[in-house]
Amino acid sequence: MNFLKKISILLALVLLFSVSFIACSTDEATAPVENQEEAPISEEAKDDSIKESVAKENEEIVETSESIEKNETEVSDENDTVEKEVTLDEDNEVSEKDEGSNGEEPSSDIISNEEESQVTDEVTDKSLPESNNSNEKAPEEVNGLKVEGHVEKPLALSLDELKAMKNLIYSETFYSLNSFGTTEYTDFKGIKLWQLLEEKAHILEGAKTVKIVAIDGYNVSFTIHEVKRMDYIDETNQNLKLPIIIAWEENGEEYNPEEGPPYKLIIGQKEPGDVNKPQWVRDIDVIIVE
Repeated sequence: MNFLKKISILLALVLLFSVSFIACSTDEATAPVENQEEAPISEEAKDDSIKESVAKENEEIVETSESIEKNETEVSDENDTVEKEVTLDEDNEVSEKDEGSNGEEPSSDIISNEEESQVTDEVTDKSLPESNNSNEKAPEEVNGLKVEGHVEKPLALSLDELKAMKNLIYSETFYSLNSFGTTEYTDFKGIKLWQLLEEKAHILEGAKTVKIVAIDGYNVSFTIHEVKRMDYIDETNQNLKLPIIIAWEENGEEYNPEEGPPYKLIIGQKEPGDVNKPQWVRDIDVIIVE
């Protein structure tokens, strides 16, 4: 019995070993099959993804080429348009020249445009002088006689205002002697300088000199005593007593305001032989009391 038990046990162990061996071999056999089935599936997926990416790249290349062709077409169309416009302009110029050479009248549109341009130019030309005249001053206003300095009432007088001072106007024949010994008699009409300063500008006490300044800067100065004197002489007629005057008229003709300030200082001789002509300052701009 013991022997049979041992044999049965041994057979059972062999059976068990055989079953386990068969199971292991079955697992090993089935494992490669599964791997072989999965491997083809993964390679196909890779191929599909590669094909899809290649297809996308091809589509992008096609789209890029189409956009380039479209741009080239647009540029070509623009060039054609420019060439047509240039051709039209040249044809128009040629036709205008032909019309002028043949003496044909221009179209009504051209005439209307020219007329509108002429009207605009005429209106502009007419309006400009008015605007300029509004800013411009009359020669007499620009060339007014000014009195400044040590006076109570500074003055800026026009020629008309000076002429209106009837009681200050003086006219006489003045004798002149220049540095070369040349003598001359000249008729002058103007206004007495001292009376102008005293009665109109109200010269203040303490004034010592009066400076006569021309528009170009040339000037001569006199003391207050010299300006007050009313007894300057003519050495050929010493009975004649003369004041200093600011003249605007010489030998019956007034000075032209458009040529400069129309005022000239005139003084007689202090004594026989006195050279007085260099003191005759013309184009007086301002009288300054100091």
